[in-house]
Amino acid sequence: MSEQYITTSKRLIHNTIFNVMTLVTGAAITFFLIRFFLSQLGESKYGVWVLIGSIFQYRRLLDMGMNSSIDRYIPVNLARRDDDAIQRVISTSLFFFAALAFVLGLMTLLLYDNIGAWFAIAPDMVGTAGMLVLIVGSSFVLSMPLQVSSALLCGLQRYDILNLTELLMLLLRTFLVIVLLGRGYGLLTMGLVYGASEVIVKFAQFVYVRKLLPDVSITIRNIDFKLLKEMLAYGINTCLYRTGGLLILKATDLVIAVYIGTAEVSQFAVAIAGILLLSQLLRAFTTAIKPAVSDLDARDEHSRVREISFLMQKYSLLLIVPAGCFLIVMGREFLHVWVGGKFQDPSIVNSLGAVLAILTVGHCFRLAQYSNFLVLVGKGEHRFFGLITVVTGLLCISASIVSVKVFNLGLLGIAWSNCVPMALISGIVLPIYFNTKMKISIRESIVRIWWPALLGCTPAVIVISLWKYFHSPASWMSIAAMVVFSMALTCISAWCFSLTSRERERLVKSLKFRWKRAPSINPRETPLALREK
Repeated sequence: MSEQYITTSKRLIHNTIFNVMTLVTGAAITFFLIRFFLSQLGESKYGVWVLIGSIFQYRRLLDMGMNSSIDRYIPVNLARRDDDAIQRVISTSLFFFAALAFVLGLMTLLLYDNIGAWFAIAPDMVGTAGMLVLIVGSSFVLSMPLQVSSALLCGLQRYDILNLTELLMLLLRTFLVIVLLGRGYGLLTMGLVYGASEVIVKFAQFVYVRKLLPDVSITIRNIDFKLLKEMLAYGINTCLYRTGGLLILKATDLVIAVYIGTAEVSQFAVAIAGILLLSQLLRAFTTAIKPAVSDLDARDEHSRVREISFLMQKYSLLLIVPAGCFLIVMGREFLHVWVGGKFQDPSIVNSLGAVLAILTVGHCFRLAQYSNFLVLVGKGEHRFFGLITVVTGLLCISASIVSVKVFNLGLLGIAWSNCVPMALISGIVLPIYFNTKMKISIRESIVRIWWPALLGCTPAVIVISLWKYFHSPASWMSIAAMVVFSMALTCISAWCFSLTSRERERLVKSLKFRWKRAPSINPRETPLALREK
């Protein structure tokens, strides 16, 4: 095996480890905080928090994919050793994000004036909701220009710095929120803590980027509007995919808030929390694909890009299938253990179990295509994925509105309205498109991806099903035992049945390199130069 391939694998594994550490920790903390928030705030107040958080998630669409463009342009220009281009990318991006901060400020004021009229919020909560909008919106306005720093750290493949700063702030923020809510503070205090942490972590990342790139000057002279147009043309396709993802994950909260109420927003947030945790875990394992593919694509190493697509699809399925099986088979029991006593009506948990199972099926199809999307993003050929994901989101929203407003089917109808479009498009349309684009035959897909992945997953799926039949979990201890055992069994069976001998050898060598010395990238030293050492 070439030193060149090991170096790429080493960096990919190193970046993935830091992504997993931060994103999984954050997702797990968010997941378990839901129970605490329900206890401290109640269904309606927590529903307001979820609603406003969902609304401000859409701020990510304002950048029109600029983060993704930076994440591609930086490694490509590093590979080409073009320092002038790097300076133009940074200055242009900073100007763009500063302009977005002004736009976001205006949108925050508009939302503040209309929060009570647009959503079914209890009259006594409208004033608090408005103030929360101002607090959260102001923090995002202040941090928006510094958003460029996160994208630069990704492009420089310094996921260690990116994730360590976010992880430290996450732990501090969680501690403060728990202490302050426990002492009787409410939604506004939560907003201040979350908002301040957003600003602080972005500023810390910006300071470190300046240390990594001390010779890069950020000046008006380096703002390149032609480059901005090119970056937006690339980024808009990623923005389309992100728009579709937000429509699928967050627009449902808005539909529920408009047509039902904030208490039901809380209930749906509980039902989908496990799926969001799985989504974050998958994202952690796959995020580092894009800059790696961009680097390889810049050097026309297409065979290695194809190899990465095979591996990441297989690894994604090894994660998705057992986790999805657990949520479908054990979802009701898990919800009873987790939040069984937190709702006024005990029967709510039983209905949420069915909602969770239905949503899991649709989202598993969607998540199975995420690594394929990142491969195409790295190649700059992801426009169709973005468009079709937006279509999926619009179908989910339209069907949800009809199911609630016309047929009065409640949360169960919304679950089916989300599941069917995702299953049809992500299960049929997107795989056909990706395999055609990458010149992957049906036989290759079955032999190299699906068959080994299913072999590795089958033992865990059988164990979960038998465990449910003979001894359904009724405590945190039994649930934890099942999760740990299923994970260990999946790792063992995947090693034995899913990986080829060459893949096992490559993984072991890459891990050995990781153990000896964590890889890092000197921004003044290109990836090509690193490989020539």
